[in-house]
Amino acid sequence: GGIAMGGDCGVAKVDVSTDNGKTWYKTTLGPDHGKYSFRRWDAQVPLTHAGPTKLMSRCWNTAGIAQPMTPIWNPGGFMRGNIETTNIVVG
Repeated sequence: GGIAMGGDCGVAKVDVSTDNGKTWYKTTLGPDHGKYSFRRWDAQVPLTHAGPTKLMSRCWNTAGIAQPMTPIWNPGGFMRGNIETTNIVVG
């Protein structure tokens, strides 16, 4: 699981992927605390092989906008809201 933030909108949904974004799985969201707040999410996803893999998470806000694959660069690091990737090892 993790947390998501929808910015000036609320969090509508969070998807996760274990195959570089080819397949996305729905998550279960925690309580909605409104715009500018974090929202907890949990997921169970199939992990088909042992060893290293990447877990990607993508947030959709209530305006229907999803995080992009690549970050939007700027000097201050603001609005960097791209899809997050975490390296994991499956036993």
